[in-house]
Amino acid sequence: MQMLRLNTRHALPQTEIDIRRGHFDATAAVPARVHTESNFSKSNKGVTQASIDLDNYPSRKSWGARNLTDLTREFGQKGLSDVRSGTSRRTQIAWSRAENGGKPGNDIKQQVWNEMMGREPETLVQFDLMDGPRISVTPSRVVGESDIGDVTAEIQPAEKANISYTPGSVQTYLKDKGFIRRWVTMNEYDIYA
Repeated sequence: MQMLRLNTRHALPQTEIDIRRGHFDATAAVPARVHTESNFSKSNKGVTQASIDLDNYPSRKSWGARNLTDLTREFGQKGLSDVRSGTSRRTQIAWSRAENGGKPGNDIKQQVWNEMMGREPETLVQFDLMDGPRISVTPSRVVGESDIGDVTAEIQPAEKANISYTPGSVQTYLKDKGFIRRWVTMNEYDIYA
């Protein structure tokens, strides 16, 4: 017995959405104009030379190396002192001999001999502290004033922004309407349809 078979084929409708985002044109922005004037900084500083003043005359004088002025003054004072003490001593001896010379037992020759032999020997070596040299140091100094410089900037922005905007959009549309088809076959289904 023959039987009719109902075949059905269908497809659902399909929609699509097209989205375009809005955006700003960033290349259209006008940058501000900047004018600068600069005065560069300068040190304007220098260093004075240090100096050392060394006066070694006090040390040399301690060793006996004196200048002519000191040597003349020293020997002049010593000469005057020796003349005064020698004159005074010899005057006293003369008065003593004049007054006591004629007295018995007063042997002038023996007195002179005792005087010569009774003297203490002169000191040949004498140790004294040496005077140090006079040293004065003038240190170096930093002189001058620094100029820190100056930078002046004048900024002139554009009067208005030149920005363009493209608005976004959303579009929906039917890509495929879809369908339902039916047909009849005998005894078996149409699997290839």
